[in-house]
Amino acid sequence: MVVAARHQWTGRVVHNTADTAVPWMTRQHVASVTSTVSMTSSEYAVKEHSIADTHLILHGVKITHPNRLVFEEGKITKGDVARYYAAVAPSLLREIRNRPLTVVRCPNGVKADCFYQRNVGFGLGTHVYPFCWKYKGSSYKYIYVKDAMGIMQMIQMGVIEIHPWGATIDNIHRPDRMIFDLDPDPSVPFSKVKHAAREIRKRLQNVGVESDLKCTGGKGLHIVVPLIPHSSWHEVKGWASAFAHTMVAEAPDKYVATITKSKRKGKILIDFFRNDYTATGIASYSLRARSGAPVAAPVGWRELTKLESGNPFGMNAVLTRIQRQRPQEALPGQRLPKLKPGRIEMHDRKKPNIANGSVARRSFA
Repeated sequence: MVVAARHQWTGRVVHNTADTAVPWMTRQHVASVTSTVSMTSSEYAVKEHSIADTHLILHGVKITHPNRLVFEEGKITKGDVARYYAAVAPSLLREIRNRPLTVVRCPNGVKADCFYQRNVGFGLGTHVYPFCWKYKGSSYKYIYVKDAMGIMQMIQMGVIEIHPWGATIDNIHRPDRMIFDLDPDPSVPFSKVKHAAREIRKRLQNVGVESDLKCTGGKGLHIVVPLIPHSSWHEVKGWASAFAHTMVAEAPDKYVATITKSKRKGKILIDFFRNDYTATGIASYSLRARSGAPVAAPVGWRELTKLESGNPFGMNAVLTRIQRQRPQEALPGQRLPKLKPGRIEMHDRKKPNIANGSVARRSFA
């Protein structure tokens, strides 16, 4: 359904493909998030016309060029993106605080050149901290944040996506989560992705492990297992590999567990490589640098039946969910059950050294 609406801040009439795609905050959202994050009303003042640079200060961070267009679809500006992140900062911090981060920056909008960044570089702000360590002879430099000001300093510098590690800086060699990323071939209907998610959940429950579900803001779903930070990266990846390859062996017409695209036609990739050392996963409440500004969002298993895609939520829909729903109680960390030695197979992929610096990324157009 195509919905026409007048932008609450600019007065422009815009068109959206669904109610959940409306990406800007309503006045009700402005009021609710103001009380949620204990900010002054002036910081979330609804704009009737263009905002002067000096008027947009969120969590103590001045947002420059707030009228710069970031997403052409929906006419979403840098100011809109900043307001969204300021509103979800308390929820986002629960997933990214004190974790090494890889971010996607799009300083000139998502249709221009975007790039990954992992180290501090230049100008990210005093609340975006460096974290350096050594592992197996390589030196690593990443960034991390502790608070909402750190988030907003990243957004001020054009960050759109936030991808945290599966471990915290105080226990970097022991992951506290395991991810199965369901990535379907374009020809696979989403109903089959949902079936795969249910199957993974059931198989995990059969060995005494509970899991959470996340819409990635892309094509697929993440099944996330909270862990006690006890096992090594090697052990967690080995467990996930054995799990994924067991599913592939039992249903080779449905699933694949190799990155090679030629082998994925008509199938769902059960991507266990999210559990590699240096691998990341999209954070809940992070925007995606894609057309329409979809958001990665946690969902309850009961909601899976009604999901129609992996990217059903825009900024407005996520803010509504936060406002209306009780905060979901986090699952406790769990120990991975022991597997028989013969069932664990390692399927490592070779990749370039990414210990330092930024990596060029093609446009998200």
